[in-house]
This record gives sequence, structure tokens and C-alpha cells, in this order.
Amino acid sequence: MNKTFSNLFFSLIVTIVMNGLDMTYHLATSWIVHLNYVAIKLIVIFLSVFLVTKFIGIGKKEGIFAGILGPVMFYLYYFSANPTLNREVFKLDEQFWFIFLHIFFMLVAYFSALYFLKSKNNWLDKLSFIVLASFSALAFDALYFMSKLRLHGIDEETAASMFTFNLIPLPLLSYILVSALSSYKKKIFNSLISGLIASAVIFLFSRDIFHALAAFVIVNLVYYLINNYDLKTDITNLINKKGWLVLAVVTGLIGSFYQFVPRKIIQSIAGFLIFNIVIFDYRIRQNDIILVSTIFLIISVVSFYKFSKLSKKK
Repeated sequence: MNKTFSNLFFSLIVTIVMNGLDMTYHLATSWIVHLNYVAIKLIVIFLSVFLVTKFIGIGKKEGIFAGILGPVMFYLYYFSANPTLNREVFKLDEQFWFIFLHIFFMLVAYFSALYFLKSKNNWLDKLSFIVLASFSALAFDALYFMSKLRLHGIDEETAASMFTFNLIPLPLLSYILVSALSSYKKKIFNSLISGLIASAVIFLFSRDIFHALAAFVIVNLVYYLINNYDLKTDITNLINKKGWLVLAVVTGLIGSFYQFVPRKIIQSIAGFLIFNIVIFDYRIRQNDIILVSTIFLIISVVSFYKFSKLSKKK
């Protein structure tokens, strides 16, 4: 497979698993999960993992670096962005200590993806597969549910209050069951058989045919992603060492301006220059600008790390 696609699949599976673990904890402890929250986290975490994978590589050090980078960048976005839910009513993970929880989930997801292919211990690669398959499937399952509510025209606050931990046990146990079976008998419990079992279990207990069909698609998608990445990276060097340093400084300055300048100044500048722009019936919001600045900061930090790696070689 093309190395870029392999890097994409690796980064995507790490991102999805991390979100699956995170959503399970949030719902189990009565913290709110909503679609905008998940979408932003997916973007920030995925870009952090993918840029590290593409331009630096895959390994233990890279995993620790990406595992810290993604949650820190997400916290910066969340700290700076305007809330889309009433924070007096809904419990959101804006506290500083959530960074460490997110780092932990990131490391679990990254090293599960790493050791699934790298480990020679029979039990470790099986455990890694179960974690990857079950929690990535759960994350896609949650996205299916939240997207369904959005398509039905349910507003965000109502949808957030409807998405509770009661919805998690059935699909999670179904996905753990089929991933455990598949980890021991891959030839028998392939993606099609596993998808049929998961959908049958969900339909048996929920009587929801659409959820069952979604589960079949989800299992096959997850198995495809897991079985089509490898750890061999084609590290891309677009520019020389000085170029990486310049890129780091420029993107860092741009990203820092929108992250750390007082909100009133940003609102006045953005309101004059940007907020009156409408693209495809979508009006650009301040949070969109914060997201772009967060992406610039991710590029900046990765570029500094790349510069550091190139400097050590000489």
C-alpha cells in the first residue's frame, strides 16, 4: 500500500481509538459529549499524529511526542474558543487536569497501534487488537448516533443531553466480543463474520435495524483500517533544516497571535475583516479562526521537532 495511505490509516486509527476511550470515560462520569466537541478533537488529534508520522516517523519517542502534542493543542483550542453549550448547565472537560487524562488515552491508542504490528508477544498483539477494534468501533458508533440526531434537526444542547452512558454498554460489549474472537481466530472471525455477529447482537437487544446495519459497516471499516497500515514510513523532507526553522517560527507567530492575544482585540479584528464572509451559506465564526490558529501551532511545534532531529544528525 502507498505509504501516505498507510500513514493516514495509522493516524486515523490512533485518533479514533483515543476518542473512543475518551468518550467512554466522559459518559461514564457524566461529562457531556457532543458532536462539535468530537469533531474538533478529531481534527486536532489527527493532524498532530499525522504530521508527526509523515515528517518524523513512527516509534516510541514519536508516540510520546504526539501523545503530548495533541491533547495540549486541543486544550489550547478549548480554552480559547467560545462555548457552544451552556457551561452552567453542562459539565465540559475544560479543567486543566483533563490534559493528563487525554495524554493517557493518546498513549494507550498510539502504543496499541504500534505494538499490534511490532509486538512478538502473542498476548500483547491480541490485547492491542482488541483495544484498537473495540474502541475505534465504539467511536464510530457514537458518531453515527450523534450524526443521526443532527440529521433529525435536534439542537445541540438537546442532543448532548440525550447522549448518555446508557447508550454505550451494548455496542461496546458487542465490539469487544467480536474483536476478542477475531484476535484468536482471525481466519474464522474475519471482518464479514465479525460484522454479522456484532450487528446480530445489537439488533437482538435493541431491535434497531438501522443501528445493526451501521454496526456491520463500522466493524468492516475498522478491520480494514487496522489491517491496512504498517510501521514503515516514507519520511518526507520537503525543505532543509533552515526551512523547517523558518516554518516553525512563522507558523508559531501566526498561531500564537490568535491564541494568546486578548479576545476583545481578536473580535474587533475578525469582526471587521473576516466575520462578514459567508462561504457556501456558512458564516465564518471566531471559533473557526481559533481552530486555524491551533493548526498553525501544531505545524510550528512539529517543525521545531523536525529541526531538532535534523540538527542532531549533524
